Amino acid sequence: MIQKVLELKGVFKKRGKVQVLKDIAFSINAGEICGLVGKNGAGKTTLIKIITSMLSTDEGEILIEGKDLKTEREKALKNIGAIVEKPEFYGYMTGRQNLNYIAGMMESVTKDKIEDVIKYSKLGSKIDKKVKTYSLGMKQRLGLAQALMGRISLLILDEPTNGLDPIGVVELKKIIKVLAEEKRVSVLISSHILSEIENICTKVVFIDEGKIVGVEKIGSNSKAGSVKNMFIKTNLSKKASEIIKNIFDVKLLEVKNDGVSILINTESCDLFTVLKKLHDSGIIVEGCFEVKQNLEDKFIKMMGENGDE
Repeated sequence: MIQKVLELKGVFKKRGKVQVLKDIAFSINAGEICGLVGKNGAGKTTLIKIITSMLSTDEGEILIEGKDLKTEREKALKNIGAIVEKPEFYGYMTGRQNLNYIAGMMESVTKDKIEDVIKYSKLGSKIDKKVKTYSLGMKQRLGLAQALMGRISLLILDEPTNGLDPIGVVELKKIIKVLAEEKRVSVLISSHILSEIENICTKVVFIDEGKIVGVEKIGSNSKAGSVKNMFIKTNLSKKASEIIKNIFDVKLLEVKNDGVSILINTESCDLFTVLKKLHDSGIIVEGCFEVKQNLEDKFIKMMGENGDE
């Protein structure tokens, strides 16, 4: 039997006279990675704040592990870990001290559990530096560690790639896949950039002007196998191409002024390895995107072509 970890039924929300959310309904199963995609201002953050009980609904029902968020709020929220907007921490404390402080307000968070989530954060020795010295990307990583401290079955990430460099984005995707595949944690990721989350999602929910305008399941048949066409953005494209030519199972397709196109066999070569080799050679990677149009075309069709609000 399929276990629904999150289920929304007929959710409405008004702010003043503006109807921000209109009849939102979808569900996420155990171990499923669901992308919530829409333009800025489409209602993504409002919806996430409602699911995490930061805002209340006007109408509708939200069930988390079968617990009604209105009538069993405390039990429902025990199952959630979340990063909503910018993570906030005490700047005068180190990352580790912040996690220890937060753990003291939670039930049964052991020292081993804290060390476990620190490993997921990939902060390394910086975990013992004061948070006021952290970049936004580092705060995002610490926020992920905080979100994973409880015994959660649902992880909610609002624009999680903000402030992360391309290597950080790849690492985050790997962490999310491990959580979903090995620990059966369900993940809801909101983003206005489809290409950044598409290749890790099993389902994408498109939202526009507060309404669900489409739901696309992403199965193995919609993938182009294990070989992926990637574009790596860098102003040192010629130097990058020389390094890429010598990486096993990576084929250089095209060298442009602003980057290189490659084919990579993800079964035998990790994209992280490619980005790390470029980074170690002094090449700044400004972005890394999968060249795949099917869902992107659907996204543009559903959302219109007016750009972000």
